[in-house]
Amino acid sequence: MEFALFLLLNAILLIRPAEMIEALEPLRLYQLVAIGCILLSYPGLIEQMTTRSLIDRPLTVGVLGILLAIILSHLQFGSIWGARMGGNMFGRVVLYYLLLVHNLDTPQKFQRFLNAVVLFTLIAVCLALLHFYEYVEIPALEALEQREIDPETGESIVFPRLVGTGIFNDPNDICLVLIVVITICLYRLMAPEAGPTRFIWLIPLVPFLIAFLETKSRGGFIGLMVAANVVLVSQLGIRKCIPIWLMGLPLVLVVFGGRMTRIDLEGGTGQHRVQLWRESLALLRHYPLLGVGQGLLASHVGLGAHNSYVHAFAELGILGGTAFISLVYMSIAQLHQLRHEVDQIADPGMRRLRLYLLAILCGYCAGMLSLSRVYIVPTYLLFGLTAAYIRQARAVGWNVLPQWRFTPYLMMRLAAVGMIALIALEIGSRALVRW
Repeated sequence: MEFALFLLLNAILLIRPAEMIEALEPLRLYQLVAIGCILLSYPGLIEQMTTRSLIDRPLTVGVLGILLAIILSHLQFGSIWGARMGGNMFGRVVLYYLLLVHNLDTPQKFQRFLNAVVLFTLIAVCLALLHFYEYVEIPALEALEQREIDPETGESIVFPRLVGTGIFNDPNDICLVLIVVITICLYRLMAPEAGPTRFIWLIPLVPFLIAFLETKSRGGFIGLMVAANVVLVSQLGIRKCIPIWLMGLPLVLVVFGGRMTRIDLEGGTGQHRVQLWRESLALLRHYPLLGVGQGLLASHVGLGAHNSYVHAFAELGILGGTAFISLVYMSIAQLHQLRHEVDQIADPGMRRLRLYLLAILCGYCAGMLSLSRVYIVPTYLLFGLTAAYIRQARAVGWNVLPQWRFTPYLMMRLAAVGMIALIALEIGSRALVRW
C-alpha cells in the first residue's frame, strides 16, 4: 500500500491530470496523496533525519542544506514571509526526496519505479504530441511560439515548440525529463537477461524521440549527447569511440539539425544567456554568503540566470551554491567510484543500472548548464535515485562507500569543490561574454 501510493503520487506529478481536467483541480490530488504517503512512511522519514543516518547519507544533508540556505537567504533581509513561503515550497521537494529514498528500498521496487516513470511520462508525452499535431485540444498543452532571427535570411521567424503541463510547461523542462526516460529505455533494451521481451521498450522510445525533436531544445540536445557518450565511453573506451563519433556526427546533424544544433555563444540567445551569467555572478560581490534571496534574482537582472549553478550561487550565495554543487559532485562521483565494486551485487539489473544512472545524471546536469532548475522536483528525483542506489550498495557491503560520510573532512572537500566550481563559472563567463 505504501509503495503503491507513492507510485500514484508520481503519476499525478508527471501526468498532471488536474491541469488538463478542470473539475479535478479543487480536489488537490497531489497534496492528498502526498499526505497519505507521509502518514504511511512516517517512521522511515523520521529515521532518515537521525544524526546517525545523516552522517551516513551526505546527499540528504546536501538537500537539507539547500532548504536552510533558502530560509536564511530571506531572513538576512528580515523577510519572515519570504522565508516561510520559500521554506514551505522547497520543503515539499525535500519531503518528496525523503519519500523516494525510503520507498526504493529493494531492487524490485527500484525497477518497478523506473518502469512507472517511463509509463507516466509516456502518457504525458503522448497527450502533448496529440495536442501538438492538433488531434486533440488541451489548452494546458498550448505550444510555445518561439521567435528568432533566421541566421541565413536575417528575417524574424516563428515556430512552435512542444511543452508539457505544470512544471513541464516549458520545452527545456520536458526535454530534461525526456533525457531520463530515453536513457531508461536504452537501459531496458540493453538487458540480455530479459531476452526478446526487451525489444518492447522500442515502443515508448519512438514517441519520446519525436517529442524530444519537437522541443527544439539546445540544452536538451547537449544533455542527451552527454548521456549517450557516458554510456559509449564506459562500455567501449575512448579509442573505440573515436570512429563512432566520426561516422555518427553527420547522422546526428541530420536527425537533430536546425535550432538544436545551432549553438552560438557569440550572439543571439546564447550570448544573452552568458550576459545573464555575468550579471548574476556580479551580485555575489554584494551578497556573498547568502545571495540575493531565493526567487529574487529576476528582480535584479530581469530574468533567471539560465544556468542552475550560477542561479544557485546568485540566489543562495556561497552556502546554497556550494550545497547544490555538492549534490551534483557527490552523486556523480559516488556512482563513478563504484565502477570497480559493482560486481559484488547479485541482481544483474542493478549491476547494469549504475552506468545508466550515471549517464542520466551527467546528461541532466549538462542540460542544467543552460537552464535554471535548482528547486524543481525532477532534479531531486535524480539525486534521490542516486541516494537510494547508494543505500542498497551499503546493504551489499561495498567497501568503497565509507569514504562518503558527512564528516569534517568531507565538509572541507565539498567546500573546496564549491570554490573551484565558482571560480570556473567566473572565469568561463568572463571569457565568453561579449558586451
